[in-house]
Amino acid sequence: MIRIKETAPPLDYSFKSLDNIEGLHLLKPRRGVKRYRRTTSGRYNCTSLRLNNNHLTSVHGIHAVAYQLLEQPEHLTWLDLSFNKLTSLAPEIASFASLKILYLHGNQLSDLTSVLRPLKCLDDLYSLTLHGNPLEERKGYRNRVISALPQLKSLDFTNVTSADHKRIQQRKSAAAAAEHSQQHSRVKSTF
Repeated sequence: MIRIKETAPPLDYSFKSLDNIEGLHLLKPRRGVKRYRRTTSGRYNCTSLRLNNNHLTSVHGIHAVAYQLLEQPEHLTWLDLSFNKLTSLAPEIASFASLKILYLHGNQLSDLTSVLRPLKCLDDLYSLTLHGNPLEERKGYRNRVISALPQLKSLDFTNVTSADHKRIQQRKSAAAAAEHSQQHSRVKSTF
């Protein structure tokens, strides 16, 4: 097995005016300060992928693209999809079990439930950005995200604190108590 150096630079396809990810493996990534390392298979030896600041409306097929580009896509830890035109998140994002950092800010994501659904499978995800999307305007946005992804340490570049978790727990307890009271009232009224 090929060992991936943690210091390998992110594979950078930002600012490429991409409107889809098909054929991405045929394009050269942007040059960085450090050189990219390729394996004998021709794939890149890194754990980070930057697709930010493009015109992507979908990332369906990203799993296949990662397998074309990266030597060990199962070790992808950082994915930057910020500043695109994404309206939904491909469920296959959940296949990147090692993902720790996911940037989705500055897109057109509006359905928080459908965005969170695939992310719930990512136990190692500790940093997520969603600000600058229409879903951010939803009431209780921050609490809903933290409640769905309790392992997060950072949301929208802001630390998730124990006070956040405590507030969410208090609201859940209050909602459960109200539900219990409502059920109790219904039972009484039937007699």
